[in-house]
Amino acid sequence: MATIEERGPYQFRVKIRRKGVTQTKTFETWAEADRWARIVEGKVVGDEFVDRRAAQQTTVSQACAWMMDRVAPADEETGKRVPRSDHAKNQVSKLRYWMSSEFADWALVSLKPWELIEWREELLDDGAASPQTIVHRLNTLSLVYKEWPLAHKVPVDNPVIEGVRPSLGPGRNRRLNAEPDEHGKTEEQRLLDACAKSSRPWLRAAVIISIETCMRQAELAGLTWGRVHLDAKFPYADLYRTKNNRPRRVPLSKRAVEAFRSLLPEGVTPMPMKPVFPVETPRAIGHAWHDAVDEKAFPDLRWHDLRHEAISRLFEHTDLREHEIMAISGHLGHDMLTRYTHLRADRLGARLPGSNLPEAQGTQS
Repeated sequence: MATIEERGPYQFRVKIRRKGVTQTKTFETWAEADRWARIVEGKVVGDEFVDRRAAQQTTVSQACAWMMDRVAPADEETGKRVPRSDHAKNQVSKLRYWMSSEFADWALVSLKPWELIEWREELLDDGAASPQTIVHRLNTLSLVYKEWPLAHKVPVDNPVIEGVRPSLGPGRNRRLNAEPDEHGKTEEQRLLDACAKSSRPWLRAAVIISIETCMRQAELAGLTWGRVHLDAKFPYADLYRTKNNRPRRVPLSKRAVEAFRSLLPEGVTPMPMKPVFPVETPRAIGHAWHDAVDEKAFPDLRWHDLRHEAISRLFEHTDLREHEIMAISGHLGHDMLTRYTHLRADRLGARLPGSNLPEAQGTQS
């Protein structure tokens, strides 16, 4: 049982005695003393008092604004937000979405999973957003519901639970056609020819590097020459800022090395901080791509399909293990690569009993 004694001006002492143990603490106001007594006594009996007023008085918009200050603080002089990473830059746009959404003025504790499902279905039915876009928005909202309660020490149920996010389906599976056309050229050869005619002389090399390294568009745009090591025993490039905010080292094939060298004037050693590609944002690569790659000649081909092509080739043409491919591609989980495992299905036959293939014979001996 807790007791509160007034021991003088601005002195309220709380005494809690449980199981022969006494706890005391002094506060300046009776309200502070009472709150502490409720919390401590509740912990002892398993019925802890929780002050939820902070969560009840904070709106979704206010919590998102708080989160934005963490991922993209405003510059003191200009007031312009400066994202801490490329991923934070994407988060800012999602946070702004929620700050102007129909839930913006709702209290954090009021938003429930079934209301997000109704919101999701309306967007999908109207064609206002793709399933992938909705997932990105929900992921950002979920992060707010994880970070804000921890920082403010107030438990709040996260409404983005299992079943709220829409199904993404099997994903894109666009590959470069390896069958020669009537002129004897594969789709990749035609693509490189088209890029070579572009007003951006670096575009052809960028396509080759993307196919050879699995680098994302943003990773190529942020790459500087100081991170590209062409003369190493085993050439590689270091990526410090990636989509997942985790640095990684990407090995460079002979073809990738040649593509990088094609961007350098003969005999010139570039400054380490100089960008490999003369672009300021990843979108500049996309603009160059759309200008050079005609939709009719290359139907339904997007820049990101080059990364899918690159990962597929690692499964098809190398004996790299799955975790080694993950290290190159930058995937964080094996589940992200399950869509590629069928590309090695034909090799499994060599490991079956009775197979006449050399690999199987070597396994059984």
